Amino acid sequence: MQLNFSIGFLLFILTCSSPVVYAQRFASRLMNARFESVTPLETIRAENKNGVLLLDLKSGKVEAAVLIKGFLFRKALMQQHFNDSYMESDKFPKAVFNGAFDPGAVSPHKSGKQPVRVAGMITIHGVEQPHNCVVILEFKEGDCIAATSFQLKPEDFSIRIPALVRENINKDLRVELNSGWMKPTN
Repeated sequence: MQLNFSIGFLLFILTCSSPVVYAQRFASRLMNARFESVTPLETIRAENKNGVLLLDLKSGKVEAAVLIKGFLFRKALMQQHFNDSYMESDKFPKAVFNGAFDPGAVSPHKSGKQPVRVAGMITIHGVEQPHNCVVILEFKEGDCIAATSFQLKPEDFSIRIPALVRENINKDLRVELNSGWMKPTN
């Protein structure tokens, strides 16, 4: 009788504590978003260290967002043109991604990097487009980091580049996102 009670109590404790040990949700309010345009005439880089990422391993849902005005450039004039002329950041203040992945393709119990194909919709400059990419999820001691890189075309999002500077901006921008280490939110 005492043995059955002990086993039952142990199972109860393990069941109650398992969501804490193996959390299914992660969030970052300090996601690093970078983009880069390289041409023979000019290299343009910008970084935003205040993106938001929500990752639910149980449902496979992913949500990410960055405020456009949060991108910092090495030249103030580039930043001003980016916000005022190209991105119209007062009118379109953020870029958002909503997507999903197969939750069966991820094992938070396994340390190391795990590539996951994510599909969804990205909205930039008020234009929504389908977007697919591979996200590398890395787990270590219950924490998670998410990182990806991909290409985007400004023209796909109705971002007009004046003819005067068109040769200075690459038609394909390289974008990198990195969540940093995230603690479970459960």
